[in-house]
Amino acid sequence: MIDHVSLGTTRYADAVHFYRQVLAPLGLQLLRDTGSEAAFGTPERWCFFLYPVAAGEEVTARGLHVALTAPSRLAVAAAHETALAGTAQDIFTPRLRPDISETYFGAMFQDLDGHRIEVTTNAS
Repeated sequence: MIDHVSLGTTRYADAVHFYRQVLAPLGLQLLRDTGSEAAFGTPERWCFFLYPVAAGEEVTARGLHVALTAPSRLAVAAAHETALAGTAQDIFTPRLRPDISETYFGAMFQDLDGHRIEVTTNAS
């Protein structure tokens, strides 16, 4: 099991603001922002981190994507909609994914730095 995810960003302040909005429908909040690290999660579990990276440095690897669990289909849709309102690029809109399983529902976007973020649930 993966404990947490850390992403680099060349637009730290913008990324913190972006993820503060996008992660809220998933029940995750900004727990700490030192300017050199932003930590998101719940008070019991810090699970998503952002770190500043110098302009021009690589921040993501080709083919890499991060999938986040949502509590419901409505939360998947809300996170995706919020991401697109925050200038993310749509990869696929919220929908059932029978190619994965009969109950898999998800959406994917590309964030400000090119990270591909999937939001998914198996809840109905």
